[in-house]
Amino acid sequence: MQNRMSKKLRMSQDAKDGWILLAPLLVLTIVFLLYPVVSNFYYSLTKWKGLGEPQFIGLENYVKMFGDDRFYSSLKNLFVLVLYIPLGVFVPLLIASVLRGGMKGWKIYRALLYLPNILGPVILGTIFAVMLSQVGPITELLTRLGFEHASRFYLLGKSTSAINTLSFLFVVWMRVGFGCIYFLAAMSTIDASLYDAAKIDGTNAWQDFIHITIPGIKFSIQFFTVLAFIEVFARMYGMIFTLTGGGPGYATYTLEFGVYMLSFSAYQKGYASAWAVILFFFCAIIALVQIRLIKKEELS
Repeated sequence: MQNRMSKKLRMSQDAKDGWILLAPLLVLTIVFLLYPVVSNFYYSLTKWKGLGEPQFIGLENYVKMFGDDRFYSSLKNLFVLVLYIPLGVFVPLLIASVLRGGMKGWKIYRALLYLPNILGPVILGTIFAVMLSQVGPITELLTRLGFEHASRFYLLGKSTSAINTLSFLFVVWMRVGFGCIYFLAAMSTIDASLYDAAKIDGTNAWQDFIHITIPGIKFSIQFFTVLAFIEVFARMYGMIFTLTGGGPGYATYTLEFGVYMLSFSAYQKGYASAWAVILFFFCAIIALVQIRLIKKEELS
């Protein structure tokens, strides 16, 4: 009986120690994650400029949002960006497969490919804004090469070319370096004997890539794809702000960029919160898909 009591007390003390250790993390989670999410839902139902007392207006912000051309432009632009994700996954995957084969000087290529990730979206956006400007170095080069009206090749000046240029730079080109490093690390876990056996059977490099490499790193590809979705929905502000400023018009507007502009430029915090709620649900869906993929991989 005494042993049972002492064991129960020891377990109770262990539980207290566990809660004491978890307390700082729980406080940080509540303050920096749970409270902002809950308060954002509340502010989306108010008219608020960021100062003073919020005025409760119910669903007016959502009614306004679903009648706002900027909102629908943001959704359309996100759809275009999402269409580039398969290319943004396939290109680094293919390059990593080539580098894995022992290409001469592959370490140098790997370093060069990773350079955009080191520079970051803000610096890259500024560089390409200058390079692709109507009077920039590319236009000057085309003029010197004899192209008449070279200024018409201003890719950031037209709606269609602007969103496609942004999509290619951010979703494909900028992520090639990280993708190559990530996929090279994943490919190192594939048993080399599989490639040796395939070589005996007379397969070529493309067949090895399709039937051995891709199935061997399937989970890594899935995770990289989910990460690409997260970056498209929630990490594009720096590139958009420095490259296009959301223009021309609303041609490169996204939900994330719209939240910033409405909140810090137009001082419509309540309305911006309504946009943020929609963005939250998109990110939540992506997170749920990622969790489902992880569980599926653990069970298989």
